[in-house]
Amino acid sequence: MKHLKKAIGVALCCCAAAVSFAGCGSGGASQGGAKDKHLNLGLYWFGESLDPASGWDSWTLTRIGAGETLVTVTDKMQFAPQLADKWENVSPTTWKLHIRKGVKFSNGDDMTPELVKASLERTLSKNDRAKKLSKIKDIKVDGENLIIETTEPYGSFISSLTEPLFCIMDTKNGDENAATAPVLTGPYAVTGFTKNEEIQMKRNDNYWDGKPKLDTVTVKYVKDDSKRAMALQSGELDMIQRVDAANRSLFENDSYHIFEGTGTRVYLLTLNMDGVLKNDNFRKALSEMVDYDALASVEGNGAKAAGVPFPSSVPYGQVKTKAHHDMAAAEKDMAAAGYTEKNGEGYYTKDGQPLTLKLAVWGNKTAMYEAIQDQLKQAGIKMEIVHVQEPDMVDSIGKFDLVEHNWITASTNDPYWFLDALFRSDSKSNDGHFNDPDVDRLLKEMATTFDDNKKNEITNEITERVMKENPDLFLVFPANNLVAKNNVSNVPVFPIDYYVMTKDIDIK
Repeated sequence: MKHLKKAIGVALCCCAAAVSFAGCGSGGASQGGAKDKHLNLGLYWFGESLDPASGWDSWTLTRIGAGETLVTVTDKMQFAPQLADKWENVSPTTWKLHIRKGVKFSNGDDMTPELVKASLERTLSKNDRAKKLSKIKDIKVDGENLIIETTEPYGSFISSLTEPLFCIMDTKNGDENAATAPVLTGPYAVTGFTKNEEIQMKRNDNYWDGKPKLDTVTVKYVKDDSKRAMALQSGELDMIQRVDAANRSLFENDSYHIFEGTGTRVYLLTLNMDGVLKNDNFRKALSEMVDYDALASVEGNGAKAAGVPFPSSVPYGQVKTKAHHDMAAAEKDMAAAGYTEKNGEGYYTKDGQPLTLKLAVWGNKTAMYEAIQDQLKQAGIKMEIVHVQEPDMVDSIGKFDLVEHNWITASTNDPYWFLDALFRSDSKSNDGHFNDPDVDRLLKEMATTFDDNKKNEITNEITERVMKENPDLFLVFPANNLVAKNNVSNVPVFPIDYYVMTKDIDIK
């Protein structure tokens, strides 16, 4: 009966394909003829438009293989030339980038240094995040090179250029077309866009880095995890980004491949260092009460226990000090913090007053936070979970002790932004008010460090200090995953999850 239902579902899908899809995803008969290869891809997020300079919309362009940047990050977390084939740090504030020769936009026009300059300047004029991220002051064309001046010495400049908002667009195509039909350089060219629904693409026959395997691609926006999984199971989609734990078992068979690896994101709890958790021993005890391996099991779906800020998928911040579950040590540290008595319910008290911590959450990790609540209860700490709609509503619920966060630790293969945002004493993102003058000093040094080895040393030193002071509880590292039918091949898994489609992905 199960197989019969599946067969009927696939048959219905293929009948409906003429209306809603460009084919049922088979590598045979689809768009353009019997030999065309067509892929239906489902994403969990779309930007509001396809304009690379608008908000975070460029992340969609990178995911679908339409947009490219001057520099990229590989699946091994290494910087690699893309539209610039080499670069040089001429002075602390001057960079020289050689623009790759022979690159054409998808419309066949040559990508010249002048057009690259125009594209970068357009993004800088329209997106404040671009200015903050790159610190670009001025761009000049010098033959086949761009000479870029930054506002200050800035060691993270090259990593900033890998951010998708710096996708290079043919500005001659007109500003009015950028939102729905940008002309870019990637292996696939946009041919149609319906907001919040789908993107149609065809192979970019002018692609500079070899012939893409597919003829056409339809990208569907399917926000709901279960609906996305059902669309893959029914045959409406050939590949999806991100399957959740609840639907994973549907694809653990020979009909599908689950491609996954540890990403660069970490789920964490920030501790309020202005309240009861300002006590060093209390924070240390709290870090020892949490069972990180158990939380990874609760999260499931390939998640790994954390206990440190940086996952093993990145080549820095890999320190020896790691938070781990140790109830005996936690009891000693609670005593050192002045908590030696428990009431009749088994909860710690101080001066006769019961201790209750308040956790502010706004995501959907209910099971994981309830697991933490239970772990702390067993250790003798009562924790109240307060749900808020948005992160910036934390202040409206009054004094908090812990706040839910999830951060990408290395979105551009650079640890500086994560460390600076979370641990600089005057950062707006430093919700717990962590203040360590040595960390502030190291962050300033890191910002102007151009040597990768030195930057890694500073990263490790900051990470060690953070682990010693416990301003956050680093819970789990979720996995990045893609699920595809077994006729889809050459699917890489990148730690940075805005890389998905490549020229090599194929379908039989």
